[in-house]
Amino acid sequence: MVRYASLKALLGGLALLLQPAAASAADELLLVNAHIVDPETREVRQGALLIRDGIIVAAPAKAPKDFAGRVLDLTGKWVIPGLNDLHVHSYGNLPTDFAPGTAGIAARVLSAGVTGFLDLFGDEETLHQLRARQHAGTLGGADIYASLSCLTAPKGHCTEYGVKTRTMATPAEARATVADLARRKPDIVKIVYQPSGKLPSIDKATLAAAVAEARKHGLKTIVHIGTWQEMRDAVEAGATAVTHIPDTAMPAGLAELMAKRGTVFIPTLAVETDLADYAHDPAVLDNPMARALTTPAVLAAYRTKEFKAQMDASRPADEARNALALASVKQAADAGVRILLGTDAGNWGTIHGYSVHRELSIMVEAGLSPWQALAASTSLAGDFLGRRFGVQPGDEANLVVLDASPIDDIRNTRRIAMVIHHGRIVDREALLASPAAALGGPK
Repeated sequence: MVRYASLKALLGGLALLLQPAAASAADELLLVNAHIVDPETREVRQGALLIRDGIIVAAPAKAPKDFAGRVLDLTGKWVIPGLNDLHVHSYGNLPTDFAPGTAGIAARVLSAGVTGFLDLFGDEETLHQLRARQHAGTLGGADIYASLSCLTAPKGHCTEYGVKTRTMATPAEARATVADLARRKPDIVKIVYQPSGKLPSIDKATLAAAVAEARKHGLKTIVHIGTWQEMRDAVEAGATAVTHIPDTAMPAGLAELMAKRGTVFIPTLAVETDLADYAHDPAVLDNPMARALTTPAVLAAYRTKEFKAQMDASRPADEARNALALASVKQAADAGVRILLGTDAGNWGTIHGYSVHRELSIMVEAGLSPWQALAASTSLAGDFLGRRFGVQPGDEANLVVLDASPIDDIRNTRRIAMVIHHGRIVDREALLASPAAALGGPK
């Protein structure tokens, strides 16, 4: 849900170049004496992880006899899978013209333990090229997954930003549009279905045709909705996932229907609820990670008299709405709906990277366990993307080393000691200092 009238002006930053993150020299890495946190099995085990060629290959009791790589003693540390954000707009961040572009955002969020993100609308050609460069090994930063485009009605949501996107008005056009997009191999198909909105929307028949065509090409779908009825329509149309959370109470039976159909829920709690905390809880933006991942100008915009007055006036309504959102997520989780983490970063009330950690905390505030919150951004996110994100042999070696247990306190995901990306230790300070990650860096 991008809310920015001059997005096109910001997209120049998408072409920023960034070399792969700094790495250890050895091809093998052995982590020993770690508390290994496994969201898939919901257990913490003490032990070791052997990493080779970017993959966790074993959990040995001791180093293999022929091991010649680097050994890291992680006594007193906790290892979790790398975090992932499954709803991002990576051109930059509101409320100012902070636009480091997708490559810059990829660098910044990796420093915060976010090893991958799913961009759900930007400049299609630029996203396609950047993703290709990552696959070729010539672009670093967090792994970029992308819908490439946003499929919407003519003059519908996504068209208002001046960025070329794909439109469709009939089932036949939906099938043709999805088939054409499929040739570019998007990681997901993003569809806007919002008849309740102020802008034009596709109808349910067109939605169903787009979902069916995506499935025909082996592609999952994420449907942007605005009301519970729109969510129900998307579920009935066979959507793989729905994103956003309406501001009223979840109607009875919908969560059960989602669970029965296997529909994934990406509620984007950060963008929906965190703005109030930005206004009323100074500690949120005083956090060192928040300061490191954005600019003083962005932070200052949340501290103006005008912003504070606006948020003070809306506080009762905001608190009531936010309580309903949290209750709805808990209702869905209790019914067995698979919840995934997405922040809608790029909008007001979000900071790329930091908002992933905020979303984890909000999920736990909603009543999910730390295990459920971690899985939403790790193992379950990997399942959704067709990847293996975890801490077991065969999983990708994208890991975050923490100074304290995230199971004891989910906020400990912010206490990062080290980030390992594709088996390599990244230089977090260099990522933040790189020209591509900085405002006004090289185009």
